[in-house]
Amino acid sequence: MLKLPKRKQEELAELLRDASLSAIISSAKIVADRLRFLMGLEAILFDADSKKRLKERSQLHRIIAQNCWLFGEEYNLSVDDKSLTEVLRKHRKLLGDDAVIDEPVKHVSQERGIVDLMFSRAIRRHKADELTHLVVELKAPKVKIDEKEITQTEKYAISVMKDERFKSVNTTWVFWAISDDYGDYAQYRMKKTIGSAVNTGKIHEADNVSIWVKLGRRCLKRIARGFSSSRKGLSMRPTRARHCSTCRNTMRSFCKVCSLGNRVKHRPTERRKT
Repeated sequence: MLKLPKRKQEELAELLRDASLSAIISSAKIVADRLRFLMGLEAILFDADSKKRLKERSQLHRIIAQNCWLFGEEYNLSVDDKSLTEVLRKHRKLLGDDAVIDEPVKHVSQERGIVDLMFSRAIRRHKADELTHLVVELKAPKVKIDEKEITQTEKYAISVMKDERFKSVNTTWVFWAISDDYGDYAQYRMKKTIGSAVNTGKIHEADNVSIWVKLGRRCLKRIARGFSSSRKGLSMRPTRARHCSTCRNTMRSFCKVCSLGNRVKHRPTERRKT
């Protein structure tokens, strides 16, 4: 710290009046780790070879489920690969209702539907809390969002809307079907923003329910933009080898999916012999 320019020393001293050095270092590390995670995730999702081998449920779902911050700091993972009945239980619990769920939630076209991921956030207000559920139907990058995927997402939304036990004045339900690309049917269904030629991705909105088609690449770019100033401040310069190191350190068992591993060997750190 003695080598810091005088101005930086003064800035650090001012920061230390409000936070400990340990807290400052921890915050900087979180930002750096997340930036490296985004780099590694992009390598896994969009590298031509690795996206073909990426497994949807056992790998991609696990990566996203363990990193709720991708959808916003205020979101927490509520449901992970569970039935609509479990979604209802979590919903009622977040509302402070511990009533026993005797009857399962009926899916509109099958015995029971399995939701990939549901993230929830509660916003405290003066009169009542506002609850938002983000239900994500997550597809591997090699799968295009089209009629089958949209219909699947819509059926989950319809099942929620039809069941009276889901109804709550201050609850919003948002459904996403997300992958790396979409087909002609999805393009046809997506509404366009008024006065703009760019698809918003919205295919339905009524009352407290909306359904969207999302592209993973665009989502990652939006998240990365939020870190742009932090990245410049930390002077991070990602490299191909660093991508691979990120896979190893932050995704561990998923590292073998990344094709960069074929170019840079993944091996545990060993102490050099002297």
